[in-house]
Amino acid sequence: MEAIIATLTDEQRVKALNNIYQKGIATPSEQLAFSSDKLAYLKPFLGRLLDTTSNDLSSRIMIRQIVDDLLQDIMDEISATCARSGNVRVEKVVTEYGLQTLTHSSQDDFYATRKVA
Repeated sequence: MEAIIATLTDEQRVKALNNIYQKGIATPSEQLAFSSDKLAYLKPFLGRLLDTTSNDLSSRIMIRQIVDDLLQDIMDEISATCARSGNVRVEKVVTEYGLQTLTHSSQDDFYATRKVA
């Protein structure tokens, strides 16, 4: 399974999702860099995530996996949107969505993934 930069803290994951949501609701749906379906999914998910204060390790690991998968899906859609438009740089869109914590400046890709168990 792939995970977005495994060194992110839970707070950074929640902040990244919140940034995506806030930018998404402020952006007209035809100008979103990812599908509006994901935005509709984010609202209740983010609300539950902010309310969850589970200390159960297995629950936290499962939540991290779900959040990482969701973030990776959104970042893939952003990358595809930028590739289709041709003139929009991925780094600019990532900055607009407040996702700088997911960038990896030493690679051509705007995010880095690695295999985890």
